Amino acid sequence: MKEIFPKMDTNLDLHRKMWYDKEKFDYFYQKNKQEALFMFKIVEKKSLNPTVTKMVVEAPLIAKKAEPGQFIIFRAKEDSERIPLTISDFDREAGTITIIYQIVGGSTMELDTLNEGEYIHDFVGPLGVPTHTEGLKKVAVVGGGVGCAIAYPVAKKLHEMGAEVHSIVGFRNKDLVILEDEFKGASDKYVMMTDDGSYGEKGLVTDALEKLIQEGNQYDEVIAIGPLIMMKFVCLTTKKYDIKTMVSMNPIMIDGTGMCGGCRLTVGGETKFACVDGPDFDGHQVDFDEAMHRGTMYKEFETHAREAACNLLKKEAK
Repeated sequence: MKEIFPKMDTNLDLHRKMWYDKEKFDYFYQKNKQEALFMFKIVEKKSLNPTVTKMVVEAPLIAKKAEPGQFIIFRAKEDSERIPLTISDFDREAGTITIIYQIVGGSTMELDTLNEGEYIHDFVGPLGVPTHTEGLKKVAVVGGGVGCAIAYPVAKKLHEMGAEVHSIVGFRNKDLVILEDEFKGASDKYVMMTDDGSYGEKGLVTDALEKLIQEGNQYDEVIAIGPLIMMKFVCLTTKKYDIKTMVSMNPIMIDGTGMCGGCRLTVGGETKFACVDGPDFDGHQVDFDEAMHRGTMYKEFETHAREAACNLLKKEAK
């Protein structure tokens, strides 16, 4: 290592320098596998729909411990913002973590500029408490939009454990559908809903869920993951039938280790931190109205950040 980088003393400095010299980076990776465990190479990148991308990242230490429901925090580049993404899948043997993200703001736009063979600067995890699956025999997994990327590994694990899994997924239209084959492979029953009826059945996921309940399906638990408004109404539906319902919360988050308090929620009248107490909570106890209000606090800032990222990308393209 000294022959290649005589002035490099720390792994972090090495990482930063090699960002700009990929030939040396690949050489070092092959010769020093142990230290390279902290270099996060993108081994696959695939567009799932016009705004959603799947990325598979080499992160063997994270893959070794990851479980459904947990998340990572990443920085695309050295001066990037830290943001969380829930783990969509993992392969312990290959040492990889799969993330699926929607390109909605400056940070995800910046992440999306990276391609296969390039490296994410920081990739920390697994964080959060894994989704509870033990002892469940029959479960309805409800996913909405890009939230299906979080719901899928939960359905997959339940299916592998021998539970009966009914998956209900919802999208605005056919063009936005993701992970259809994956869900079908992990579900005993699969129901597709679209707002406009362009694919599957027309309607909301709550319509399909209530229909299944009224048909006599007795679920040990309903697990709902998606937009806050969707999860709120799933919980209102299941509360009528006294069915335990867990939701995955994704509030504003900074450090991801419980120190900043930015991801606080009110659950059962008490303050909880999504990063260390969750992200899964009893949906019947969550104050969704407060969570939705807090989620809009930085909307103006996020708009400016997206505009700045767009302008920067335009300049780089010239």
